[in-house]
Amino acid sequence: MPVPLVLHGSSGVPDAGLAAAVAAGMTKINVATQPHGLHRRGPRLPGGRTALVDPRRYGAAARDSVAAEVTRLLGVLGAAC
Repeated sequence: MPVPLVLHGSSGVPDAGLAAAVAAGMTKINVATQPHGLHRRGPRLPGGRTALVDPRRYGAAARDSVAAEVTRLLGVLGAAC
């Protein structure tokens, strides 16, 4: 009986490891922690200070950094983007 395999907590797993997991039959890989971290770190001012201002001003940068990482991960995992 086939059993679907899930990789919980893939943050910190190298890209080659993620690709190898898919090649070995991993059917679901959780990747939320890494994009969430990028979203939190996205809104920065010069000098690394956090921009605590109107979220519409920094939301685009946060969204763009998460979109880029998700697109990269989809490529690593062999998905069509």
